[in-house]
Amino acid sequence: MYTNILIPTDGSDYVEPAIRYGLDLARRYDANVHALHVVDSSPLESDFDLTALETDVETLPEAWYDAGDTATQQIASQASERGLGVVTEVRRGIPAREIASYITDNGIDLVCMGTRGRTGLGRLLLGSVTTRIVRTVDRPIFSVKPKAVNAESELESERRGGFENILVPTDGSKPAREAVTHGLELAQTYDATLHGLYVVDRGAYASRPGWTWNELQHGLEQDGETVLENFQSRAASNDVPVAVELTHGVPYQEIVEYCDRHETDLVAMGTHGRSGLTRQIVGSVTERVLRSSDVPVLTIRRP
Repeated sequence: MYTNILIPTDGSDYVEPAIRYGLDLARRYDANVHALHVVDSSPLESDFDLTALETDVETLPEAWYDAGDTATQQIASQASERGLGVVTEVRRGIPAREIASYITDNGIDLVCMGTRGRTGLGRLLLGSVTTRIVRTVDRPIFSVKPKAVNAESELESERRGGFENILVPTDGSKPAREAVTHGLELAQTYDATLHGLYVVDRGAYASRPGWTWNELQHGLEQDGETVLENFQSRAASNDVPVAVELTHGVPYQEIVEYCDRHETDLVAMGTHGRSGLTRQIVGSVTERVLRSSDVPVLTIRRP
């Protein structure tokens, strides 16, 4: 499923968890690793009202490029130790723009990113960049918070041999079904249990004037039962252990709480979908999960 995995790096410790996950995924899928550092020209472009193409390379400190070389070579060294093919590149420009361009240019089919980091002038970078990539790039994005992997959890992960419980929140929409596909593939690869969660969104009532809450709730519950039956059927046909749950509440809160209750170690989500019968929600829900959960989140966006 994954043949070219991109790991953007700014050389900070915040990226280390994304590097470890990215290299493990590349090893399991025998994928090529791409390590990319973008020398961030946006502060200078803002000051001088220039575009990335017009910014004079000489205006950017050489030390920034050296730092980029060091950061990408560190990933290259770790990839080589695992017998993986690796490509490194240092670019200059607007980070989100350059990452998106690299993805297109190199046939990247999975991106592993930290959700915090730094830029050339010391500003926090990867959080905002990751959000832009998740919103705009039509590739799976694996987002990892720094505290998602600390020394203790890393040892536990090694003992487990990878993911044990993968959660796919689903509403039956096309992006959600695509997330199920990725969740199934990862569950097979890691010999994990796949969890399906359907949340009856209490906020949906406000979007359906003329309906009583009992009428709407009944319709949503029926929809959820159908979606989860299909989820179970797909898992069974792939010989993947499965658990499903239908719950009521605020979607992102229920997802985060489910992760805590079931020791979920990965969430796979579509970035657009529907709540209740028609409302678009999964995009906003996904971003809230990214902000609220310490669990790595794999997002799948489709136009």
